[in-house]
Amino acid sequence: MKAVKNGVELEGMRACHIRDGAALCEYLHWLSEEVHKPGCVIDEVDGADKAEHFRSKQDGYVSLSFDTISSSGGNGAVIHYKPEKGSCLQIDKDDVYLCDSGAQYVDGTTDVTRTVHLGTPSQFQKECFTRVLMGHIDLALAVFPPGTKGTCLDCLARRPLWDVGLNYQHGTGHGVGSFLNVHEGPCRISAGNRISKYEMGLQKGMVLSDEPGYYEAGKFGIRIESLVEVVETSIGPDNGKFLTFKALTMTPIDRKLVETSLMTAQQIKWLNDYHK
Repeated sequence: MKAVKNGVELEGMRACHIRDGAALCEYLHWLSEEVHKPGCVIDEVDGADKAEHFRSKQDGYVSLSFDTISSSGGNGAVIHYKPEKGSCLQIDKDDVYLCDSGAQYVDGTTDVTRTVHLGTPSQFQKECFTRVLMGHIDLALAVFPPGTKGTCLDCLARRPLWDVGLNYQHGTGHGVGSFLNVHEGPCRISAGNRISKYEMGLQKGMVLSDEPGYYEAGKFGIRIESLVEVVETSIGPDNGKFLTFKALTMTPIDRKLVETSLMTAQQIKWLNDYHK
């Protein structure tokens, strides 16, 4: 029952994501300016602490929903990296920075990953990021009948990477609770070789993550994660009985890393609409 949110829970999830997005925008803006100041040293733990500080000022904030993954350069390629004082890296003003974070608010739960480049990205980094973004968008645009299992949709997020022989070794999406567990079953979006008999087909009112990635060992990691709500769409022969996803996360995507020449017109429109 908790996998399908009621009206109050959905309204809370929508509202808390607006506040959470504002906090994360504050953090990423602060970081983009501070790292370029002469003599300024910000390590990965400092970054995580600052992101928490901005969130803590938002109405209804209770706690983090999990330990923040604040990772610079090669540490971003460690999927479940946790920075520790004394061993973490300084956030590099000329490299890729990945921040996977979230919070518990009295009206909902957030989980968002944004990858940014604090300097000038290489062409390879831009292509990798754009292909991750294309997969993120293709999954977000999916239209499917009620009861479709996430394993049937997972390949939509991977295909732009598969097209050039790239992949990622984690699931594409997980269910999220409403002021509950940030990872919550029984719905998920994962590769077909990880099918579980307990997996539940997608239904209107569920909330999941959409989080493809790419990881170049020892060099950089890229992940784009937003939470989405499963909603009805008028597309399809059953006049509104098909489902699609609607974005809940309200945090900009770093357009410095986007190579639009790789994208379709539909993908570019989605990206522009997301930032309106």
